[in-house]
Amino acid sequence: MVHLTHIVGGKVEKLHLCKECAELQGLDVHAQPVDLSNILMTLKEQLGQLQGKMPHKQRSGAATCEGCGMTRTQALKSGRLGCDRCYETFTEDLASVVLSLQHAVEHSGKMPRRAAPELKASVEIARLQRELEKAVAGEAYEQAAQLRDRIKAIATEVEGGEA
Repeated sequence: MVHLTHIVGGKVEKLHLCKECAELQGLDVHAQPVDLSNILMTLKEQLGQLQGKMPHKQRSGAATCEGCGMTRTQALKSGRLGCDRCYETFTEDLASVVLSLQHAVEHSGKMPRRAAPELKASVEIARLQRELEKAVAGEAYEQAAQLRDRIKAIATEVEGGEA
């Protein structure tokens, strides 16, 4: 069973799919399940460590999410975030946690086919940029030029769709 929760503009949409339907939606159902309790515990511990390293006036929990009103202190105590804007508010606190969990600062897990085009484009551009770096390092300049052109095309396409 695959469980997806999509939050857009404060609306929560939950989707529960069997393995076959998830595959039809383009999800990688063979990925190892994620133990959220371990992730949240690690997040809580590392945020607690970060809190201890901050100057006193910053440790007071003064940072507050404009989306849900959650404070840094509440996030540290609960090990959870209240809304999608919390990720922006507490970005600096979360970066090292994500890096330690995924060994990268960008998401490397599943993504539904119905994900926003901008998100899909962003992920594709990041993937192509990594390939571009490898091509340049390997002196495969023709391949690098093709990758560069593809990145520009995707970026232009996304910018045109937002206007």
